[in-house]
Parts: sequence; C-alpha cells; structure tokens
Amino acid sequence: MRFILERSVIKSHHLSAILTTSEAISNWSEADFLIALKEAALAAQMTPVGELAFSFSPQGISAVILLAESHVALHFWPEKRKLTIDIHVCDYYQDNQEKANFLATLLTLKMSENSNIEKWNCLSITG
Repeated sequence: MRFILERSVIKSHHLSAILTTSEAISNWSEADFLIALKEAALAAQMTPVGELAFSFSPQGISAVILLAESHVALHFWPEKRKLTIDIHVCDYYQDNQEKANFLATLLTLKMSENSNIEKWNCLSITG
C-alpha cells in the first residue's frame, strides 16, 4: 500500500506598528486594553479564545489575546505615549488578511492620536 502525503500550504500575515497614543488611553488598565482588543477582534469577525495582560512597575502594560486565527499583542509605554501592536493571522481555512487589515484600522482609530494606517507594516509569507 502506498501513502500519498498531501502538502498543505499555509499563508501567514504579520502586521505591526508603533503608534503615538491618544490622551484618552493614558490611564487605561490591563482590563481596558484587553476589552479594546477583544471588541476590535470581534468587530473584525475574528474569534478570541484567550487573554493575558501584565502591568510593569513603575509603568507600562503588555496585553495579548489569542485568536482562533492566531493572536494580537500590544505593549504600552505611557511615559512615551507610544504603543506597539502586533497582529498575526494565518490563512489555514480561509483568507484572513482583510480581517487583519480591518483590525489594524480599528485599533489605530481606538488608540492612536490619528488615523494614520500607513504606519503599519505587513509581512505575508507562504510555506
């Protein structure tokens, strides 16, 4: 008996940005960031499946939500009014790049002082 192995092609999209934050989020807590990430992911029709956040002393917050499609992570430096956001999605069952782009737009509008979506970098790979 001969077995034929079928190779699956996986496509992955990684979007990242360093944004200047709006004054409105300067006092956000871990919970505020997790809520914002989950709400944006749901609006982008993605599926949150887990979450974790950590506050640094004397300041700063990191937050991650796991998605059925992969994950979103952010790191906030309130003293610099800077935020990094990384969005990673895979196209295992469907093309998720449009969802990732929409998620980036939503997070930019929610957390940045402007809507400059051009600050995002995108890397797409296939393997």
